[in-house]
Amino acid sequence: MRKIVTFLLLTIITVSLILTGCGEKEKEPIKLSDLNWGSAHFQSELARIIIMHGYGYPVELIGGKTIALLQATRAGELDIFLEGWMQNQKEAYDEGIAAGDIIHLGILNDDNWQSCFVVPTYVIEGDAERGIDPMAPNLKSVEDLKKPEMVELFADPEDPGKGQIISCVPGWECEKINADQVMAYGLDEYYNLKSPGSGEALHAALYGAYEKGEAHLTYEWGPTWISGKLDLTRLEEPLYDEAVWEANHGCAYPPNELFIVGHKALPEKAPELIDMFGKWKLDTKTLGLALAYMDENDAEPFDAAIWFIKEHEDIWGTFVTADVAGKVKDAVAKGIVEPQGTAE
Repeated sequence: MRKIVTFLLLTIITVSLILTGCGEKEKEPIKLSDLNWGSAHFQSELARIIIMHGYGYPVELIGGKTIALLQATRAGELDIFLEGWMQNQKEAYDEGIAAGDIIHLGILNDDNWQSCFVVPTYVIEGDAERGIDPMAPNLKSVEDLKKPEMVELFADPEDPGKGQIISCVPGWECEKINADQVMAYGLDEYYNLKSPGSGEALHAALYGAYEKGEAHLTYEWGPTWISGKLDLTRLEEPLYDEAVWEANHGCAYPPNELFIVGHKALPEKAPELIDMFGKWKLDTKTLGLALAYMDENDAEPFDAAIWFIKEHEDIWGTFVTADVAGKVKDAVAKGIVEPQGTAE
């Protein structure tokens, strides 16, 4: 009997050791882009929480600008590049796909817009409630900007003989596109393009001018919290034409697709994430809700992601399985989800 008991104990110990040795391998960290504008910050935090608490991967957010982070994804320094704007980054995207360095994961949004020629609507129509009279009732198109009274209305404080247009953020592809458009429309004779320095400064300048009821001519896009909150008008431009766009960007921005790509090794490293990002869809209205939440509550992207997980499972829950959704909700309910610093 003693031999039998000893044998059984040894067997149990051996099986336990085998099962322990066959336990799940520790997962490698997922390195995810954290691009430098609001909707991208929000989505990166949302993805980080889901990947970490739903799939069990450590996640590192890598902050930076579009060109540098897309190249980092090609080089394998990032695993996932989230919220690229196709028309702004098409050449780099095509090169990466053709070389086999990156793989296409999905299109998350295709109802967005952008323009270098945006004004507060009160500039054209006035605002009776605020006591603002129309400043330029005949302003409709980019051609109208050449009129002397328009140049004077949008005068450059540092160069009063010319007007000013607040352009795109340095390092973004739209910085070059906007400069090309100003040249193609013949506006370079009349206007100086001014760099805002950052997305935050771009929006602060617009919001400040709006609060004061001042004339302001600027680059802007949607989704952003500010384009959702303020009444803005895009001036008319020549309709998008692919041949013209390829030649000199002398037409309106095309409808854009916001894309997600991954490094070529991602299917082997984290195959379940391929399916999730293939289903990741957030339209401009939805992104606007998250951005408005951040603005109205002085909240960080992490806070907006937690709010979104609690309030909009009907959206993000469609990206993942019920089991993964349950793990994410449980982690949020228990308060074990924490912010993570962004590595530059």
